[in-house]
Formats: sequence, structure tokens, C-alpha cells
Amino acid sequence: MTGGSIHQLFEERARRTPDHIAVITDSDRIGYERLDADAGQLAAYLDAHAGLPDSGSTVAICTQRPAEVLVSILAVLKAGHAYAVLDPGTPAKELHGLLGLAQAKAVITNESLLPRIDDGRGRMAICLDANATGIAHAAPTPRHTAGTPDGPAAVLFTAGTTGRRTPVSTGHDRLLAAHAAWSEVYGLSPEDRLLVTAPPATTEFTGGWIRALCSGATLVLSERPITPELITAEQVTVAEMSPATAARLPAEELPSLRLLAVGGAPLRLDEQLRLQGLLSATGARVLSVYGTAEVAGCGTWFEPEQLPGPVANPERAAYLGLPFPGCAAALRKGRIWLTPPEGGDAVPTGDVGRRQGEGPMEFRGRAADRVKIDGRTVDTYRVETALAGHPHIQDVVVTGDRGRRGSRLIAFVVPSAVAPFGAPPEAASLRARLTGLVPAGDVPEAVVRLKKLPVNAAGKVDREELPLPPVPGAVRASGKSGASDATTEGAIAAAVGVCSGFAALLLTNVLFPGSTDLTGVPGPWNALFALLYLAEWCSFAVGMGFLAVGRGVMLRRSESRGLTVAAHLAIVYLLAAWWPQDNLYRLAAKTDWPRQAALVYSFNVPLMIAALIVVFWVVSLPAVRQRGR
Repeated sequence: MTGGSIHQLFEERARRTPDHIAVITDSDRIGYERLDADAGQLAAYLDAHAGLPDSGSTVAICTQRPAEVLVSILAVLKAGHAYAVLDPGTPAKELHGLLGLAQAKAVITNESLLPRIDDGRGRMAICLDANATGIAHAAPTPRHTAGTPDGPAAVLFTAGTTGRRTPVSTGHDRLLAAHAAWSEVYGLSPEDRLLVTAPPATTEFTGGWIRALCSGATLVLSERPITPELITAEQVTVAEMSPATAARLPAEELPSLRLLAVGGAPLRLDEQLRLQGLLSATGARVLSVYGTAEVAGCGTWFEPEQLPGPVANPERAAYLGLPFPGCAAALRKGRIWLTPPEGGDAVPTGDVGRRQGEGPMEFRGRAADRVKIDGRTVDTYRVETALAGHPHIQDVVVTGDRGRRGSRLIAFVVPSAVAPFGAPPEAASLRARLTGLVPAGDVPEAVVRLKKLPVNAAGKVDREELPLPPVPGAVRASGKSGASDATTEGAIAAAVGVCSGFAALLLTNVLFPGSTDLTGVPGPWNALFALLYLAEWCSFAVGMGFLAVGRGVMLRRSESRGLTVAAHLAIVYLLAAWWPQDNLYRLAAKTDWPRQAALVYSFNVPLMIAALIVVFWVVSLPAVRQRGR
């Protein structure tokens, strides 16, 4: 290892083998010397035009092509700063939030993305296309501040599987130690071609470019579908992909492949054994790798050979295996903690695990994915793994409905290719499958069919985007969830509201005789009062409609059940109370102080309390959305 920064390992490789191919893309082959020179010119331009301090700032990278991301990463590191890669497909509001979380002082991007990136904070933007001429003429100069072992190198983001993505500052020392650990397990050499399929904005991509370019290997980046033809054509020897991508690999020989590493999410043992059987003719290894952003993705690795014996139900197990050299993995009260590769304090992953006897550590789901049903906690991962071997299910996620129509479990199912008519199994079939495997109360009551599970920018399942069925036990196709739910709830609210408003109109003079009598009121005041009475009836109608459906709507935005119920009732009171309140006020004499005081304390004080409850609920929403990783 040379120097005290991760990019110096790459620079050393560029000096040793300048003509060796560093990167293969769909349209280009870039040698080490050229990649180093391109990054050096961009670093010089960044130095001259970004107005940043000598070192230690964060520069965001948001570009459209993976090769541009790679050049930008190396340029930022050469300039002595830390990089933060953002997905250009991220919604503008979330993109602005990530820029703020990363505390980026400048951004490297494309001109077409400027309107989406500009958040009004005046960050310096360097456009790789618009500023191409200036970048090409920038003269790289040797730097005396190229990063120190304890200096910042990257800002990685957590996957955001249970809420807002959060930044993790990562130093050169951690990346250097991670590279040494990966090198020992992967055994990469300059003869290897490493295919990385993870999006550039992920922790997995950072690990991939380091493993390849700091070992002198060739990094293969393709935006085409990953097929055996692509792997064979590019002579890929090592491939890294997610479990979902690996599951789509057909049963064909891959003679060039010697190692398949699956990461980003735990790999089920049955799928790992399938992949190993697929590659058995060439003797290729299949690794399941696990690691969070807090440890730069360097946590544990697993091969079936680590098992002490056969596993009865491999479809229900996912193993984490051994820690990478320099790392450590421990269980604390059933929760998984990882120690970074360079040492230091262990960090919690938010995941649940277990170890049985002398066997390797087993992944048992995310703690945040567990839900409360009727006051008890349901281990949704246990239900999901019990359904994993169902012949008609390709993917499944089990979660609660967040109280929208009472406490119940919902199974979101992607049918397998052999499912009859492409439909998922009915709830009765799921119940039969789960009998004896999970408690009776943990069986999903509803099944929702999806073409595919929604994922976030990090490629992880986004549970917040899972559509809810309109009624208990409903089975329907994906793609209509929002419109279907809105239509159903709107119809219910309209029916209840119209009936309530009409009833209020008929009962006003029965319950409050004379309160709406406009005899003797001159114009235009009589018309104004008539409009006021109409507004009160409409407000009462809206309040009753919201009473019928509002609780579910609000619970979809908040996980605080008690506060949400209180806020729901408070909003109903704020809308519905005007009709009886104003009618009673109009019937009370102005000098009838006892009645006036009773009305004030019966209506106005509760109105103020209701408004405060709604304020508390609204203020609590950001905290709920930011919770989790």
C-alpha cells in the first residue's frame, strides 16, 4: 500500500500499467493513464474555479453516465476533498435535501440537470459538458494535500429502507482498510474484469470501483440488462450484483466467471445454492456479502462451505458468515453490530440476527420492518421467509396497513412465472402454507398483486410506496392503487357528507328554532347571513365525511397512532362544530352571561385545544419520515 489516501492506490496502478484498460463502458474503453489524466484535469479545474478551501470540503456528484461519475470521484479525491454521489433521477425536493445533508459546497453535474439541482443556496456548479473546453485545458499540478488517512474521502448514504437516507462520512483510513480486507477475500488481480451493476449513488458502487481500480483490474460498467451474453462478451471474471439481479440470471454456463458476489441485501441460501450449482461446471465461487454504509459496505461474507452441515429449509435462511479481515460482527440482544475494517467502535445495523450452535450468523430481518397488530409485535421477516418457497411467489413483502382500516397484515406478492394466469395465491392458500410455521395471528389477511416491488434510489424495497388495498381482503393489480384508494375513500366521504349536510339543513330549525330566521334583516345583509348558514352546513358535511375516512388517510402519513387519532378527531371538531355553535350563539341573549360563558367554554376552548393538537401532529410528521435508515 502506498500513500495515505485511497486514490493514491489507483495512481500507483496508473503509473505501473498505463496502457491497461481501467474501465469498459457500453461505448468506450478507457486506459489507466487516460482515466488518471482526465481526473487530474477535472481536479485542476475544480481547484481553480470552485472556490473551495485547500481540502476537506464535500463535493456532490450528480451526472448521467457512470463513467462521468468515476472520473469525478477520482478528481474530487485528487483535489483533497470528499465526494457524495447523488442519483440524477431522484426527485428534486429529495435531491435538495441530500445536498444539504451532505453539506456539499460544490457540485459536478451536467448542464441539463442544473434546474433540478439548484436549491437557491448558491453552490458552485461545474458542468462536465458546458465546461468541457475549460476542463480539457486545465493543467494538473502536483498537490501537497492529497488526503490523509484520517481525512474525509466520501459521504455515503444509508439505503433509506425505513425512512430518510442519512449521510455517513467515511475517511481514507476506512476505505484503505476495506480495500485490504476485500483483496484478501476476493483475490482480485490485474487480469480480472469486475462487473459492477449497483447504481453509482450506492455504497456498493463505491466498494466496486475501489476493489477494481485499486487492484489494477478492469471495471466493467454497463447500462444494458445483465445477461450471460454480456458477461461472456466482456470476459467478466468477477461480477457483483443484487439478489434481484442474480435471480434473473438464466441457467446458462458462464465460463469466464470465477466469482459472483451478491450484496445490497441478504441472499437466501436456496438462491445461493442455485447460483452455485449454475456455476459448478467452472468451479466459480458464490459469495453473499453484507455491510452497511457505516462500515463502507465491508462487513461479512458467506459461502455455503461455512455451514457445519445441511440446512433443512434453505429457502427460509440467509446467512451472513464470517467478518471480513479487520472487521467484527456481534449480536447484542438479537441485534447485529458491525465493527469497521479499520477498527474503532462497533455500530448498530438496525438488523436482527441469530446464531445457532457453531453455525454462522443468520440474518433475521430489519427491526424497523416489524409491525404491531392488535398490540403485539409481528415479525414480518419470519412470515416472508415462510412464504419464500411458495411455487407461485417470486417476491413477497409483508407489512401492516398502518391502521388505515384496522390492524391487519397485508402480503404484497409478485407472482412467479408458473403462477396460474399470473395471479398470486389467495389468502386461503397463504394461510395453508403458513399453518404451523407462524402464529395464526401472523397470517396476512389481504393479498395485493404487484408486477414488481417498488424500490428507492438505492435499489432497496421502498415499503412506504407499497399500495394499500381499498377494503380488507381485497386482491387487485398494481398500478391503480392510488386512484383506487382515492376513489373509494372519496365516494365514502361524499356519501356521508351529503347525507350529513342534508340532515343538518333539515334539523336546524328543529333543534335551534328561529336561529336562521332572517325576517327583518335588510339586504344585502340577509344574503350574507344566508351564505354563512350554507357554509356552516357544508363545513358540518365535510367534517362528517372526514370522520368516516380521514383517520386512514392521516395514518398513511404518520406512524404515531395515538396522536393521529387525536388529530383526526380534532380536525372533525374544527369542521363540524360551527353548525351547532353558531346556532346556539344566535339564540343566546348578549347579556345572558351564564349562557354566553357556557358556550365559550363548550365550543371556543375546545376549538383552541383541537387546533393545538393538529399543530402537534403536523410538527411530528418530519420526525416520523426521517426515522430509520
